Amino acid sequence: MAQGRWTIPDLVLIAFAGLVGSLVGVGIGQGSEVTAALIGQFLLTAAALALVGRARQRDYRRLGFVVEGRDAMLVVLGMGLQVGLAVVFFPVARLVGLETDPQVLTGEVAAMGGLYRRMAVFLLIGLIGPVLEELMFRGILIDALGTRFERRGVIFWSAAAFSAFHLTGISTVQPLESAAVLVPQLFLFGVVLAHLRISRGRLGPAIFTHAGFNLLSLLVLVFYPEFV
Repeated sequence: MAQGRWTIPDLVLIAFAGLVGSLVGVGIGQGSEVTAALIGQFLLTAAALALVGRARQRDYRRLGFVVEGRDAMLVVLGMGLQVGLAVVFFPVARLVGLETDPQVLTGEVAAMGGLYRRMAVFLLIGLIGPVLEELMFRGILIDALGTRFERRGVIFWSAAAFSAFHLTGISTVQPLESAAVLVPQLFLFGVVLAHLRISRGRLGPAIFTHAGFNLLSLLVLVFYPEFV
């Protein structure tokens, strides 16, 4: 193994820490505070990333956390992917009879009031979330998979893990229908993000594409919830 290479157990530990953080946040927010849950998740994810990296002597440079100013233009790509995937999978949603939001967070954000809470959610989901998720799935995981697979295998399995990870927030009202719509969308999105990471050799492009994807969803949820 290359010196300082990250591993799949590293990712599992960090993802588990994030899950614990979200549960702690929900407890602090008395079961309904989205912002507290997100803060808890992201704080423990970041802390675990730092602790695992130091304890196991991982090389942070292998994550490719390099951002350039021109990467900001890729926000438009992320927004375009959000629209395109929604259009493509709309017939699938109709076919399986999906009548609710595929993710629990969607409905909670749409119902959220208060300027400061909305600003916090935009910061958390629109910026911090993409950074941490890219570090996990296009940073740690791609570095780990590089020892086992060629480029196509790395892209496929990183996208599969990314889509599976989001099942933790899937709707409990229609779980199977939600998964049938959400998982393939996120898998295809993960393929694009992994391709950007590998072809560009750094995380900046994937981070901004991911941010654009999330931001468009937030804009619709907050300002035009009737379209959801």
